[in-house]
Amino acid sequence: MHKIKCFIISQPKAGTYLCANILKELGFYFGNNHFSEKHFEIYPPAGSPALAEKLQHPHRAKIRCPLRRSLPRIKSGKVGVGHLVYKHDTEKLLRKFHKIVLTRDKKDIIASMDRWTKLSKRPPANLNAVLDIADRILPWISRERVFHMTFDDMKNMNLDKINKLQSFLGIYHRLGSETLIKTALAEPSITKVI
Repeated sequence: MHKIKCFIISQPKAGTYLCANILKELGFYFGNNHFSEKHFEIYPPAGSPALAEKLQHPHRAKIRCPLRRSLPRIKSGKVGVGHLVYKHDTEKLLRKFHKIVLTRDKKDIIASMDRWTKLSKRPPANLNAVLDIADRILPWISRERVFHMTFDDMKNMNLDKINKLQSFLGIYHRLGSETLIKTALAEPSITKVI
């Protein structure tokens, strides 16, 4: 098991679970936990019958718990994910984590949100609120111990970026970056909508 722990801080619809698949291929454990400031959600694995119901009704996956109390669930060798806006206090809570920030072009976020709404059967999201969260995540990019990657870097198999991610983590896939990203892209994920 790896000695480091990771947190994926992503804009909505920026490849959160694709990045989690990459980290799983690198040997990290991901338990489908999605963290926010006041609660976290535990989703069933991709492909399980209970997943569709929890995606449509996320409150059924939700456990109320402040971030400072939920983060200890992520031990060494594990990864957590969330759309955490930048705040100094949140940065302090994540100081022992290797942080990966995922971004995506706003027009692509909006298009993906539309597809996600249809797939999950949730009521339509407030797009202004979604884009506000996306903007408030951007300051993470300039912080220490943060690696920035885009959805397009993953989807278009930017091998230079995948190499740099592995360098950032100090962990390398035994079969190389191309196999790593191809395998991660082929894996199911709980929100696989392009």
